[in-house]
Formats: sequence, structure tokens, C-alpha cells
Amino acid sequence: MPMLSQRVVLRILKRRNAAPPVPEIAPSDASVAPLVDVDSGVSVVSSDFPDQPIKTYTQAERLELEAAVEAEEKAAREAAAKKRKGGKGDSDVVVWFKDPVHSGGAVVSTVLVVGLGVVGWRKYKLGQFSWSTAGIGAGILAGVSLVEYFVGKFAQSHFAKKKQN
Repeated sequence: MPMLSQRVVLRILKRRNAAPPVPEIAPSDASVAPLVDVDSGVSVVSSDFPDQPIKTYTQAERLELEAAVEAEEKAAREAAAKKRKGGKGDSDVVVWFKDPVHSGGAVVSTVLVVGLGVVGWRKYKLGQFSWSTAGIGAGILAGVSLVEYFVGKFAQSHFAKKKQN
């Protein structure tokens, strides 16, 4: 068996792995003739198109629809801003404190926490503060908070009924 040169082996391998050649189509003048001037119906719209007078019913209807959608969006944005501001331009905290139930509860909670803090600090200075003292203070705080919660719920429902009548 004769020895093949390295070049011949590479050519054979390239032919086996290579894709077949793509057939080429040579265009002729006869095949392109009917495609002349395809874009003749395209026209350019001037930049002042929205400012031109309305000529069709469809244009008038579109403008009315756009105005209605814009008015709805504006009303929704204003309602959302009013809701965020508490209706009168006040912040949420100011509106919350204007309610007598919330402001009363805040005062009671503040007085209770300050009082328990003062008593705890005095006991600590005297060396009498222990885990049982802290537990009693936490129990008092939890009990008063629970009572305040239910009294606040009752007062809110009572004031709501008064406003309806």
C-alpha cells in the first residue's frame, strides 16, 4: 500500500467534514424587472401633524378618547395624593394624633413607660433591682397595654356610631 502524503490526508479529511457548497443563484435582468419602485405608496407625515385641523370622525373620536383617559389619570393621581396626605394635607402622624382615642392612648403609654423607668432606675441605684422586679414591670406594662387596646377599640366604635347619628 502506497504512503499518502500528509497534504493528501488533510484534503480527504477536510472533504469528509466540510458541508457541501451552497448553490448560488445569479440574478438576471428579467427576474428583477417586476420589482421596480415597490415603495411608491409611502408618504412622509409632517411633524406638525397633531396641530392640523380634524378632518375625519375617527380623528375626533381618538382625541375625545385621549382627553377622557387623561382626565381619568389626573383624577386618579389627585385621589392618590389626597389619600396619602390624609385628606387635608396633614401627614399621617398628625391625622393619627388628632383622633382623641389615639392621642389619649399615646399619653397613657408615655406616662406608664416613664413611670416604670423611674421606678426601675431608683431600684437599680439602691441595688434592689432584680429579674423579678423587671418581670413585674413587664407584666404591668403588658396588662395596661392590653386594657388600653380594648378600651381604644370600644372608644373608636363608640365615636364612629356618634358620627353616623
